[in-house]
Amino acid sequence: MLWNWTCSLHLPEGIVYLRGRMKIHLRAITLILFLMAAAGTAAANTVTLTIENGGSNANGGVYVGPYNFTSGGQSLQLVCDAFEYDVYPPETWTATTGTIGSTGTGLFGSLNSTQYLEVAYLTEMLFRTSNATTIAEIQWAIWDIFDPSLNYGANDPYGQISSSEQMAIQNLVDTAEANYMSGNYSNLVVYTPTSWSPQDSEPQEYIGIVPEPASLLLLGAGLSSLVALRRRLSN
Repeated sequence: MLWNWTCSLHLPEGIVYLRGRMKIHLRAITLILFLMAAAGTAAANTVTLTIENGGSNANGGVYVGPYNFTSGGQSLQLVCDAFEYDVYPPETWTATTGTIGSTGTGLFGSLNSTQYLEVAYLTEMLFRTSNATTIAEIQWAIWDIFDPSLNYGANDPYGQISSSEQMAIQNLVDTAEANYMSGNYSNLVVYTPTSWSPQDSEPQEYIGIVPEPASLLLLGAGLSSLVALRRRLSN
């Protein structure tokens, strides 16, 4: 039997002290890494995403993520922000990236809109917990913000959201509405699709933590080794 996947993916039933000139070198290296990281983030405005699977967490007849992706050889965990579009791994998308709170545009309008800021508040909450039930309720709350017809899970097309879960989802939506202005969401990136394969699939938008570029990690390791070498030579 074959099962559908949606964005909702459907289910079958030590401290080192440095002194003197070394401290100056470390500050310079830190500044270089910061500038290169900023440049890398600004330049990375188009990416290719391939969904590998929906993770292992499920609720209400669907996978609730975070979903597992690969992009440019890196593994990513992303949160889906829309319920209605079907997803069938291993679909691939070309997507533009934008930061929530910026002047960019996502699938649902301005990334500075109240809806995106509320979703950002919930997404940060989701990434801070490992509790499967809480993750599921937050994911349904995110879907409800962009699709109020879900009515806090009461209109789950699979009819599996309990009344207590619906109340928890509604409370999360209310919490986001009351507190979204208190957050700083510059660490969240939105992946908005521009093309996808296979063509008969549907686009989907995802949100995740800004990834650490692999090249910068390698550079950081190399510079750290240089610092250690200079320290040994100075002793």
